[in-house]
Amino acid sequence: MFSVPRQNASNPPENRDIGRFYSGLSSLKIIPQKTAISKMMLFHDLLVDANSKVNLTKVLDWPEVVLRHYLDSLSVVMAVPSLFDGRESILDIGSGFGMPGIPLKVMFPGNYLVMLDSVKKKIDFIDFAVNEMNLTNVDTIVGRAEDIAKNRKHREKYSVVVSRAVASLPVLLELALPFCSVGGTFIAMKSSRVQPEIDRSETALNLLGGQIDSVVNVGDKLPLLPGKLVVIRKIAETPDIYPRKAGIPKKRPL
Repeated sequence: MFSVPRQNASNPPENRDIGRFYSGLSSLKIIPQKTAISKMMLFHDLLVDANSKVNLTKVLDWPEVVLRHYLDSLSVVMAVPSLFDGRESILDIGSGFGMPGIPLKVMFPGNYLVMLDSVKKKIDFIDFAVNEMNLTNVDTIVGRAEDIAKNRKHREKYSVVVSRAVASLPVLLELALPFCSVGGTFIAMKSSRVQPEIDRSETALNLLGGQIDSVVNVGDKLPLLPGKLVVIRKIAETPDIYPRKAGIPKKRPL
């Protein structure tokens, strides 16, 4: 289904100013490896071409994608500076077309990454991109988080779990915390208006073994991104009854 795009004379390549990208990386104190930027530009080529075949994202303009997807994804390092050490086991829930997983893997290649999504065509694209970009130590899963979290291969096996724009926080906690190891961290990437969701999350946190550690303001380092990172520490095992069956967490949040 997917292929490596080829340039032709009638369709000249997009002019990509990478200054904003480098500026954002500098603000996050990320010094990219030699091939990292070229890999992200290759990913962008693959995304634009794939999006002409399968609807993956409405945002394709390079400057906007750099800000709203690539740098936004990398803002996770503000909450998990240990990504620099390259020893984390990361699960990206609801990865979509690879955000935040792909940028995190490219810039912090030493960490192990698993990307999970329930939509097969999205995982198919991620698999294709991972192969073309020669990314290693990456796995993907097609499935619902409620189902995969019951599998002992994945339950409480990840030191870092991250999710971006998937569900309200009480729902997201039930989907994500069962994957997180005790002592590990779950990062919920949220809008600046997340406080009401936090206020509704006390029951879920108590039942699932989580505790809010901090709320990081992304705009402190990336002023054009007003989002928040809700940092949840896993302080106790999640009871086996959670998550409930697929669809129930959203219908009846804890």
